[in-house]
Amino acid sequence: MIEFLQHSITGLMIGSLYALVAAGIVLVYKSTHVVSLAHGQLVAFGALFFWLFLGGLGLPFWVGLIPAFILTALLGLAIERVALRPLIGQPLLAAFLMTFAIFISLEGVFVLYLKGETRTLPHFLPEGNLVLSGISVPINQLIGFCVALLLFGLVSLIFKYTKLGLGMRATAEDHRLAQSAGIVVKNIFSYIWILSGVVAAIAGIATANVMDIYYMLPYIGINGLIVAICGGLDSLIGALIVGLLLGLVENVGAAYLDPLVGGGIKDVAGYAVLLLVLLIRPYGLFGLVKIERI
Repeated sequence: MIEFLQHSITGLMIGSLYALVAAGIVLVYKSTHVVSLAHGQLVAFGALFFWLFLGGLGLPFWVGLIPAFILTALLGLAIERVALRPLIGQPLLAAFLMTFAIFISLEGVFVLYLKGETRTLPHFLPEGNLVLSGISVPINQLIGFCVALLLFGLVSLIFKYTKLGLGMRATAEDHRLAQSAGIVVKNIFSYIWILSGVVAAIAGIATANVMDIYYMLPYIGINGLIVAICGGLDSLIGALIVGLLLGLVENVGAAYLDPLVGGGIKDVAGYAVLLLVLLIRPYGLFGLVKIERI
């Protein structure tokens, strides 16, 4: 039983990272209806920017954190202004493919900079493990888990109780109707990509603290996309719950099934969950069903 609980808690810690990555994808979709494949690169560059200031320049944690947020937010804004804004009014498939092109382009820059090497973040969180009833939880991962929960709460409050959040919700419902109500839709798009960039930076830093910065880091965006689709592309709470569940399924499944099948459960668990959810609820576990009248 202790072993099962240990694997479960570790899975929840990992799942909180997936949920953070998915949160940025959901934010973009809720306001623009664009499914962003480029978000994995925002996560990776957020971690890389933080490493440049913390490890490269040797700046203190709080001093390096702010410019990392700013640069990642500016990268998100640049993606929106340069690549996606000219596609407003075009089929959503065009914007979807554009985000894929952005992912490939930024991957080239990311890999070129790393040159096959791995960057490790300096220790900026308390080390050691918290042991309760025989269950060991790394303190740095526990802090990341708490930060993920707080971030989801903060973003939800922004959406529900601020003027910006109201504009985002109105834009998500109908761009033309929002425009007629005096909302500058293009500005909302910019704000949402900036906010998504900041969330991606937090996700990237938290992820790099666990798995380091190397050429495969951007592909955590695939896990985030799986979580966003399964939870419902317009549901933040769905991203949080499904992210935690996916981490749980991956870690527990790998612990008990890998010895039986020879490994690889973590690599296929997310796709198996995605297939199962799409067969049962194509709009996601917490997604809204949209009824179109003809």
